[in-house]
Amino acid sequence: MSEELQVPAGAVVVGVDGSQRSVRAAEWAADEAQLWGTPLHLLYVLEWPAVAEGDDPGVTADVRTGAERLLAEQVERLTGDHPGLEVTGQVTVSQPAVALVEASRSAAVVVVGARGLGRFTGPLLGSVSQKVAAHAHGPVVVVREQVGELPGPVVVGADPLDPPTEALHLAFEEARRRGVGVRVVKGAGRRFAGGAQAPDSARMKLARQLEEAHERLRQVVDEVAAEFPGVDVELTESTSYPADAIVEEAGAESLVVVGSRGRGGLAGVLLGSVSRGVLHRAVAVLVVRVEPSRSGAT
Repeated sequence: MSEELQVPAGAVVVGVDGSQRSVRAAEWAADEAQLWGTPLHLLYVLEWPAVAEGDDPGVTADVRTGAERLLAEQVERLTGDHPGLEVTGQVTVSQPAVALVEASRSAAVVVVGARGLGRFTGPLLGSVSQKVAAHAHGPVVVVREQVGELPGPVVVGADPLDPPTEALHLAFEEARRRGVGVRVVKGAGRRFAGGAQAPDSARMKLARQLEEAHERLRQVVDEVAAEFPGVDVELTESTSYPADAIVEEAGAESLVVVGSRGRGGLAGVLLGSVSRGVLHRAVAVLVVRVEPSRSGAT
């Protein structure tokens, strides 16, 4: 069962469910909507068929009434905390990931909350966050409970062999809105399988190819930066693997931007290993859809 969504075109959409992480995500989304100059739309998804279990038809009505009351309280609070921001909300019956992916068709960006980072960070990204980040039709931000104001530069991961043009553009746009710079991070990525045992000619050829790729990356960064005068940019090289390098550079004070390959929708797994690694460990990650024809490892 599903209901027609009423998402204002170009709105920042955030999924809410009454949990602390969704409350924090909604607060962050409201700040983001003010930065973007767009409406904020809260989407409360009552999971089908869970709300319809049992023989009492009043159960579903009671659950929906409670959700609508909670949603109205959040809309009122966020409106009061963000003067001038248009805040709307909707309760719908669906699967959370399905509804949020559908909402992404008309949203400027979708925001979803995730549990806070613990000592062991691997399993803490929820299934809804992962599905929405992987399958949305547009940008998605996954934020942790402990996310703050993020005063640091926007950090974007870059593969020299596949410069992330789409991610770079959105990273610069976010940086301009926030009044911060951009830090482009290149980790230690693809290595030649033959290593030290490879012929000198093969290693020299690889070195030339990598140097050409690095130069192309610098050119792409410079081209995008030229569209955003006043936004400082730095290109950082790290000996760590890409996901590690990105998370290390971002810390707890930077928004991270990564790319996701493939088409939006619920068919296929579209997140690469770097994007997955960053999502599991960073406090705020903006996932950007890139063209399906691209072949990078983001």
